[in-house]
Amino acid sequence: MTTSLSETDQNSYLSGEVKRYDYDRWLATLYAPPSARQGIFTLLAFHAEIARVRETVSEPLLGDIRLQWWRDAVNAIADQGKPPVHPVAEALAEIIPAYNLDPVMLLRMIDVRALDLDPLPFETTGELLDYADQTGGLLNSLVFRISGGTEKDGEDAARAVGKAYALTGIIRAIPYHVAQDILRVPDEMIRAQGLTADSLFSSENRPAFFRIVEELTAKARHEQETANRLIANRPKSEKPAFRLASLTSLYLARLHAAGYDPAHRKMDVGAVRKIVVLSLGR
Repeated sequence: MTTSLSETDQNSYLSGEVKRYDYDRWLATLYAPPSARQGIFTLLAFHAEIARVRETVSEPLLGDIRLQWWRDAVNAIADQGKPPVHPVAEALAEIIPAYNLDPVMLLRMIDVRALDLDPLPFETTGELLDYADQTGGLLNSLVFRISGGTEKDGEDAARAVGKAYALTGIIRAIPYHVAQDILRVPDEMIRAQGLTADSLFSSENRPAFFRIVEELTAKARHEQETANRLIANRPKSEKPAFRLASLTSLYLARLHAAGYDPAHRKMDVGAVRKIVVLSLGR
C-alpha cells in the first residue's frame, strides 16, 4: 500500500494527534501492551477526526460532507482495502484486517457524530445515554479488541467503561460546548426546571443549572457503577481497556466537590494526578 508518510512518521503523527486532542485516552494507551499501542493510537486518531468535525467546519453542511468523506473512506477500506491518501485512513486500512475490526462499528461511530452538528441534539436523557454508548462505548469496545480481548463479557465491560467515561466527559465539557453554541443537556431536563435553553445560563438560574448537572452526574455515576461491577471479576489481561474507569471516578468526585459546577477550578486536573490515578487503577 502506498502511504503519504513513512511508517515512523505515520506512527509519530498518529500518536501526536491523539495526545493533542484526546489526552486522557493517550495516557491510558501507554498502559496497554506495547504490541497493541499503535493500533489503539490509530483507532483514537480516527475517533479524533470524526469527533472534531463540528469544531473544524463553519456550517453543518460542511460537517455532513466531512462525515461522508469518512464513510466513503471506511467503505473503500472494507470493500477494496484501498484507503484515500490520508495518514489516519491509511493506518485504519492496516488495523481493520489486522485486528478483525467490524467496519459497521466504525460507520456507526461516524453516523452518530451527525448529532454534533445540531446545536441542541437531545430531547431526552435516553438519547444522551445512547449517544455516550455509540461514541465512547463503541470506541472502548474496539480498544478492547485491539488490546487482545476476545470474550464478549469483557467487551461488554469495556463498552460500559467507555460509556460512563463519555457521559462524564460531556458533563465536564458543558462550558466548552456552550462557548461553541452547543448544548448537550437533554431538553427534558431543562424544561423540568421551568427553563429554556436560552435562559439556562443566566445568573439567576445558576442553582437550577447546578441541579441539572447534579442529576446528570447521578446518571454518570450509575453508569460507572455498572461498569465497575462488570470489570470486577475480569482477568488482569483485559485491564488496559478498563483504565479509563479510574479517571471517570476521579472526575465524578471532582464534580461533587465542585458543587456540580463544571466550570469550577476543581475540574482542572493536572497530568501528574491523572498519571497517578491511572497507575493505581482507582
